[in-house]
Amino acid sequence: MNKILSLLLLATITIAAIPYARGLGNPEAPTGVAADHWIAMGEAAGFVITETSNDLRKGLRTEPNAVRGYFMVRRGRTWMPVDPTPANTVYQTQLTQ
Repeated sequence: MNKILSLLLLATITIAAIPYARGLGNPEAPTGVAADHWIAMGEAAGFVITETSNDLRKGLRTEPNAVRGYFMVRRGRTWMPVDPTPANTVYQTQLTQ
């Protein structure tokens, strides 16, 4: 009887823990980004796919496989895109001959 009760308790704990464990480590896509265009890279970063050179669903390989997009980071509860372009600044140089 104790063996059956132990197995039943273990099965109940396992069934209750599986949905919780599957939800860990996969942050939802930011607002306005489709789930199939989001690649999560942990809790605080991810990559948004904006364009692909091939139709990956149909398996067409006319060009080298490449994706275009941008990175996003999360600070607190806010997702922000990472801007890869340098800021508009003046760089001092020295010309020598």
